[in-house]
Amino acid sequence: MTRTSGTQWVAECFWPGVREEDLRDLDRRIVGTLSELAGRGKPVGYLGSLRITDDDVVLFLFEGPVKSVQQVAERAGIRAERILHCTRTTVH
Repeated sequence: MTRTSGTQWVAECFWPGVREEDLRDLDRRIVGTLSELAGRGKPVGYLGSLRITDDDVVLFLFEGPVKSVQQVAERAGIRAERILHCTRTTVH
């Protein structure tokens, strides 16, 4: 996955019946969309997804300007209910 330095966002999707294969396909579309937008000077980092199986929810984590994140989500076909600003911690 790609990474840039910047503000982080999570695209929250309600996705009943989602399978790992669906997520791999969407990951490929996201990466293709990132390449396209980076060529236009709109870099966005994709940090991966988190599937919450008990709730049929998938969270896609991005880094970059919110407008660019929205473009990636739309062009890649992420059916986001909402895109939320987020912070995260890492263990060193």
